[in-house]
Amino acid sequence: MLLGLDASIWKMLLVVLLAPVLAVGLLNLLLRRRGGVGAAWSGVLVLFLAGVSALLIILDKVRL
Repeated sequence: MLLGLDASIWKMLLVVLLAPVLAVGLLNLLLRRRGGVGAAWSGVLVLFLAGVSALLIILDKVRL
């Protein structure tokens, strides 16, 4: 495995990075008549959703 890391770490990283980007893309698609989501709000949404995803993954790992 790349850099000696477990495969589950790469899967979690993929989820943490892709979920917020997909959410912003979906909002842009839904709100395209209004011009979509602004760049600042997209950044805020990505940071918020990445934080929530990371927190859920940490809580899942802590809870045995």
